Amino acid sequence: MMRKTLALCALLLVPALALADECRHSEPRNLKLDLAGVRKVVFDAQQNNLKLAGASAAAFELRGRACASDADMLKELTVRQRRDGDTLIVTLQHDGTIHGFSLGTRYAYLDLAGSVPSALPLQLRLGSGDADIGGVASLEATVGSGDLHAHGVRGAVSATVGSGDIELRDIGSLSLPTLGSGDVKASQVGGEVKIGTVGSGDLTVRGVRGGVQIGSIGSGDAQLHDVTGSVALQSIGSGDLEVSGVGGNLNVERVGSGDIRHSGVRGSVNVPKPR
Repeated sequence: MMRKTLALCALLLVPALALADECRHSEPRNLKLDLAGVRKVVFDAQQNNLKLAGASAAAFELRGRACASDADMLKELTVRQRRDGDTLIVTLQHDGTIHGFSLGTRYAYLDLAGSVPSALPLQLRLGSGDADIGGVASLEATVGSGDLHAHGVRGAVSATVGSGDIELRDIGSLSLPTLGSGDVKASQVGGEVKIGTVGSGDLTVRGVRGGVQIGSIGSGDAQLHDVTGSVALQSIGSGDLEVSGVGGNLNVERVGSGDIRHSGVRGSVNVPKPR
C-alpha cells in the first residue's frame, strides 16, 4: 500500500514540476529604470525569476516576459518602480491570487533580465523564485525557498536564508546571519566570513582570504576549506564540522553530539571532546 501511495504522489508531482519551465501564454514586460540620483537599488522579486548584471554604462532596464497558464492572468503580472529618497525599489508583482506555480495546472510568473549600475549596492528580496546576480558593488539578500546565484560581487555579500539554496563565487566578504534548512555554497571569498546560526542546512565555504567565524551549528553540516586566517566556532549540536587547509588557528568552544574533523591546520587546535 505504501509503494502505491508513493507512486501516486510521484505521478501527481510530474505535471507540477513541469510547469516550472512552462509558458502557455506570454506577454512582454519591459521597464526602463529611473536611476537619477539613486544610491541604492532594491529588487523585490518574490516568486519570480530575475537575472541582473552590473554594467558601467548602459541603458539600464529590465526586459522579459510574463507567463501564465491562462491568458486573462497575464494582466495581473506587473513590474513597477518607485522612489524612497535616494533608493529605487523595483517590484515584480502578481496582483491576483495565484502566486508562482503550484500543484495543479494554474501558474503565473515573471521572467526578467536586465542591467544595473555596477557601482551601486543592491538589495534582493526573493521568495520561491530564482535569481542570478553578477558584477555589482555589494549584495544584501533575503531568500525564502528560492535559489540565488551571485558572482563577481566586489564588496560584501550579506544573506539570510530559509529553505532555499545560495551559491556564491568571487565575492568580497560574506555575512550570513541565519541559515535555516537550505544550502549555502561560497567560493573565492576575498575577506572575512561571519556566520550567525546554521540550523539543519548545509554550509560549504572554500577559498577564504581571511578568517571564518561561526556562532552555532545545530543539526546541519559545515565544511570549511582553504582558509588563510583562523576558524572559530562557538557551539555545535548534533551536526558535523569539517575543516581543512587553515592558515591560522582552529578554536571550538562547545561540542554536543556532533563530529569535528580537521586537517592541515597550521596554527593551534582547540577542540573539546563531545559530550
